Amino acid sequence: MAPSRQLAAIMFTDIIGYNALMETDEQNALGLLNKGRQIQQSLIESHGGKWIKAFRDGDLASFNTATEAVQTAILIQRQCKNTPGLDLRIGIHLGEVMFENNDAVGDGVNIATMLTGQATAGGICISGSVHDNVANKNSISTVFLREEKLKYVNDPVKIYQVIVDSVDVGYSTSSFNQEKRSTKLTGRSIAVLPFVNMSNDPEQEYFSDGMSEEILNSLTHIKDLKVSGHTSSFQFKGKKINLQELGEKLNVSTVLEGSIRKQGNRVRITVQLMDTMNGYNLWSERYDREIDDIFAIQDEIALAITEKLEITLRENEKAILYKKPTANHEAYDLYLKGRFYFNKRGGGILKGLDYFEQALKKDPELTLAYAGMADAYCMLSLYCVLPPHLAMPKAKINMQKRPSNFNRLLQKHIPHWPSSVHSMTGTGQKPKKGFNMSLLSIPVIHPLIFGIAITCHL
Repeated sequence: MAPSRQLAAIMFTDIIGYNALMETDEQNALGLLNKGRQIQQSLIESHGGKWIKAFRDGDLASFNTATEAVQTAILIQRQCKNTPGLDLRIGIHLGEVMFENNDAVGDGVNIATMLTGQATAGGICISGSVHDNVANKNSISTVFLREEKLKYVNDPVKIYQVIVDSVDVGYSTSSFNQEKRSTKLTGRSIAVLPFVNMSNDPEQEYFSDGMSEEILNSLTHIKDLKVSGHTSSFQFKGKKINLQELGEKLNVSTVLEGSIRKQGNRVRITVQLMDTMNGYNLWSERYDREIDDIFAIQDEIALAITEKLEITLRENEKAILYKKPTANHEAYDLYLKGRFYFNKRGGGILKGLDYFEQALKKDPELTLAYAGMADAYCMLSLYCVLPPHLAMPKAKINMQKRPSNFNRLLQKHIPHWPSSVHSMTGTGQKPKKGFNMSLLSIPVIHPLIFGIAITCHL
């Protein structure tokens, strides 16, 4: 057979615990292997697929379409459940494969093999290319797990898990009492998790954190959307947590997560919006752009979220979303570094302050950097690095260069904030009663408000 390159859906399977079982009960292990292979070959051939070859306890097959491959995998897992000990896991990828002499080689096979290793017992893991082809099939339900850099594969691969009856897919639909949760969760609510830094340089983490924080801040301007605050969402950074548990803890119905790869003047941002009730992927997108388009990407993501959640934006909300903080991308980059280190607290506050100052040298009109300066001086006072009579006047000076609507925002949520800040500078009275409780009414506390409130001895 002459070599031929074809687009195919590749399915790879193996048996969990097979090697260990061979060492203790060889006869039972071989019995399970033969039973599993019999089930697979029969279903593969009867559903338009081709069984290619075996790898010890693994089997390789190909299909003309992703739908046929996934539907066959579901049937295989359902039949294997009837055989105790036959814990099969399956990986499926759609891509170009080289077929020759009844064999298949190439990245498509490698990715399918590695996806198998991501699956749980009785589970099916598929790549993003497979998901894109089966997402509109009513008979197939999937859950987004993560985007991961697989070994020997250049680009990160989106990994989804197919729901097979009551198989535990990590985001189990029966882990919580959904009826109870559905009455508690806000229908239009979201948590923005810290984006994962997929760049080769770990120093780019400031950029991935900054992008997620800026998108979060944009969404807080939308009146009809309940947004989980920065502190609440960022506590889950680097942690693997069940989506339903996360929704329960933050009391949100959706979660936005993503990853960023920044290289030179190019940036790739991948995002996905998920339902915390059932783990379903509501929307996902990948942006490959020049770094100069970063504000446009933020706008597109925010607008896509409002569309998926069926939120009608008011004109003033659109104006806020579309407003660019600066035309100077170098200044904005310095601001993101400042915010990144400021959020680390401790010695990071001084480092953040330095970056805010550098950003303002590049763009003296960058309001966000002034807010960062005010934050930093407030926290330096709180941590007793600077005495209040030195730190608070500087915080006040930078606070006066805030956005035009910021004074109204403070007065709306904290009616007595002027005298509270002035009390720290010796120019006013002590905070009036009720100042503390008014903070609790703010859905998402802006960092500057938080800094002022803390410094005023709340």
